[in-house]
Amino acid sequence: ADFYSENGVPIIHMDLPTDSEHGVDQDSLKDGQFGLVINIPAKSRFRRPASYNTQGYLTRTMAVKHSVPLITDIKCAKLFCEALHRYGDQPSVHTSMDCRTTNRTAVLPGLIDVHVHVREPGATHKEDWSTCTAAALAGGVTMVCAMPNTNPVIVDKGSFDQIRSIAASKARCDYAIWVGATMNNTEQVRLVGSAAVGLSMELDNATCSTLQIDDLTVWMAHFESWPSELPIVVRAESKTLAAVLMMAMLYDRAIHVCALSRREEIMVIREAKRRGAKVTCGVSPHHLFLCEEDAKEMGGKGTVHPPLAKKEDRQALWDNMSIIDVFSSHHAPHTLSEKTADSPPAGFPGLETTMPLLLTAVSEGRLTIDDIVLRMHTNPIEIFNLQEQPNTHLEVDLDRQWTLPSDGHSKCGWTPFSGRKVTGCVSRVVLRGELVFLDGKVYADPGMGKEAGTRAPTSVPTSVSISAARRTSLEKDAKPPAAPTAFASRVKPLRVRSPSPERPTTSRISDATAPISSPKVPTSPAKRVPAYGEKVALKQDKPAWKASPLVSAEGAVTTLSHMAPRELSDLRGHSVLTVRQFNRAFLHQLFNLAHDMRMFSQRGPLDMLKGMTMGSIFYEPSTRTSCSFTAAMQKLGGTVLSISEMQNSAVAKGESLEDFVRVMEGYCDVLILRHPEKGAVQRAAQTMRKPIINAGDGVGEHPTQALLDIFTIREEIGTVNGLTVSLCGDLRHGRTVHSLVYLLSLYDVKLRLVSPKGLEMPPSLVADVRARNIDVTEHTSVDSVISETDVLYVTRVQKERFEDPGEYEKVKGGTEITAETLIKAKDSMILMHPLPRNTEISKDCDLDPRAVYFRQAEHGMYVRMALLATVLGRA
Repeated sequence: ADFYSENGVPIIHMDLPTDSEHGVDQDSLKDGQFGLVINIPAKSRFRRPASYNTQGYLTRTMAVKHSVPLITDIKCAKLFCEALHRYGDQPSVHTSMDCRTTNRTAVLPGLIDVHVHVREPGATHKEDWSTCTAAALAGGVTMVCAMPNTNPVIVDKGSFDQIRSIAASKARCDYAIWVGATMNNTEQVRLVGSAAVGLSMELDNATCSTLQIDDLTVWMAHFESWPSELPIVVRAESKTLAAVLMMAMLYDRAIHVCALSRREEIMVIREAKRRGAKVTCGVSPHHLFLCEEDAKEMGGKGTVHPPLAKKEDRQALWDNMSIIDVFSSHHAPHTLSEKTADSPPAGFPGLETTMPLLLTAVSEGRLTIDDIVLRMHTNPIEIFNLQEQPNTHLEVDLDRQWTLPSDGHSKCGWTPFSGRKVTGCVSRVVLRGELVFLDGKVYADPGMGKEAGTRAPTSVPTSVSISAARRTSLEKDAKPPAAPTAFASRVKPLRVRSPSPERPTTSRISDATAPISSPKVPTSPAKRVPAYGEKVALKQDKPAWKASPLVSAEGAVTTLSHMAPRELSDLRGHSVLTVRQFNRAFLHQLFNLAHDMRMFSQRGPLDMLKGMTMGSIFYEPSTRTSCSFTAAMQKLGGTVLSISEMQNSAVAKGESLEDFVRVMEGYCDVLILRHPEKGAVQRAAQTMRKPIINAGDGVGEHPTQALLDIFTIREEIGTVNGLTVSLCGDLRHGRTVHSLVYLLSLYDVKLRLVSPKGLEMPPSLVADVRARNIDVTEHTSVDSVISETDVLYVTRVQKERFEDPGEYEKVKGGTEITAETLIKAKDSMILMHPLPRNTEISKDCDLDPRAVYFRQAEHGMYVRMALLATVLGRA
């Protein structure tokens, strides 16, 4: 304070009351008198009773309690002051890194709206390319596909090039353009060809008279002349839809049907897909969220084509959601004066309201985030052969509750959803690495958008596997369906969530209505909505990764390094058998998730695994592993089926391990197994279809213990690299250290192995670690390594592993860590133990701040929460 005063910085002195129990006065913190607290903890090498708290500690605690920013590291404080000096009161902010929120957020790839009426040229009083694409970005759409009903109509190369020129100078987001079919332009549209996203054929309620096609022979002419590799989108209702589907099957052409609205239409599409037709379909949000009763209330403003249908038709769309391949806004803006006139034009604006409506359906459990990405990113790219947009994504706030306004970025100035309460909004959009939308404001300039390129159709398999349940519900008396075509197989399968007992099944997507054209039936659960603050990057499907290691006749475990998972999603549905499955990239993601689990589970129970069951099978006694797995599953909303007294199970009657786990997996979604025999868990995994997690196999491995040990080191010290880790105790029989030593070898560490004679680490493990260029030395006394140690990991001598009790008596007291031992250790060292302990660590050490073994046990719960969520596909 004196230094600041001498340099002209105003200082207000505050004296701490000597009898304060809270450090800085709470009222000062509550009233916002402090914008930032800098308080550096003072280290002391003297042990204090656990009940003793310093004024500094109390001040820091109260700052956290009252949400006052806090700096506790002297280096961070210096850097902060230097930043203030350099940048003043307006530091540059990288929004994707420096902004945090307590709401749940999800990061999605850029969305594509394949059905947008831009209105320019010809009706710029309703909309133009600048305002339309601004509305698109505000709705999270980074690419629009413009329909051809402009003036002039886009029906030949001249009109197409005119629209391209306008879009290139005014579009704020990326774009593609449809070319329209008419009664006499089959040759003209061929000249446009692949420059267009596809050919639009309006067969019912055309948007203008030029585009109306009533003659079947003209349909045939366009089907014959339009290049077979390019898509056709048709606007057809009721009987016209049936007719064009028949023609598409006659010509073996792929078509996309837009704007389904009635039950009869979705059922016709469903049957066509079942019979192998090359057909995909889309639906607009106003047909999912409005009905004819809403149209009557809106009067002329409720006019739209296709018209809003009955509630039964709307429900049929939800019940057959798995048949629907694309969500599109059908953005058709008209001014409010036009919509309230005597003869109102048909159409609704929709670019800005589509995502809030769909996110509300996510909050209600009717959709998932994956459902939206599937139908507004993945499938549009596959169906219309569009190229990916590099470095493009959007961030959505899943918890914000707000009311849709009457206007937005669109020129039309109204919406049929005005005043509707929604949950979820688009908060940030990044296009090709540039921030283009943030918290309601569009930052993209006109002309920033680029014309979307197309790519060659993907080569895909033509076979499909349909589950028995699905086949039963769909085939009935009809002939077996033909194998889906390559076009239909390109569309990604929908992850379907099973109905929840808390909600009526009619509001959920039924498993019986899964897509017929999917290349495979997903067997893993749907992903959840991300947890609080969790950033979820949605990725393309990857080749299956085989998690199970190879087990030789001698019990040696080998795992090919290229099979290791690199992403959390790679482990979904796979077993956890050995630490040799993992690499540092995967561990980094898993530990980040475990850290989030630790933070957010303190706010209350989560429901990520609601409706799922974990089977807990322990052939050996266990407290921490068994209880932490149970607590982890329950905190995530799941249930536990526990068997620990094997004498009361069928095992007492001679049932084999393989039969036992096969029976148990019928009741559970994941199994946790501990067995006294080395390699038993791997043997059980080879007979199972569901994932199993190794909770310890004799003197073999204990993968989850090793994971929590590494996580504890990261949480307590901040890093694993550059540390000297001393493993002390029974290194021969300790499965925890067998697994831990391998994971440590993935980092830049030094290993010191301390054990009594006869309890050394197996030579094969030592050789394996040294082959990874790890500095390893072996010792018989902890005193020889204590001064250089950053992590002292002590394990008990395992009496149950000795066949001769006399041998155990000889070595049981070989190592003991006492308060006197720790005097020689670094102040920053941490003392760990997998527990239970016997005499190897004195209870006097419990009061030492470096003893972390009880927090270590707690960390195990968070790691196992992350592991369960990952294996069950909810991470």
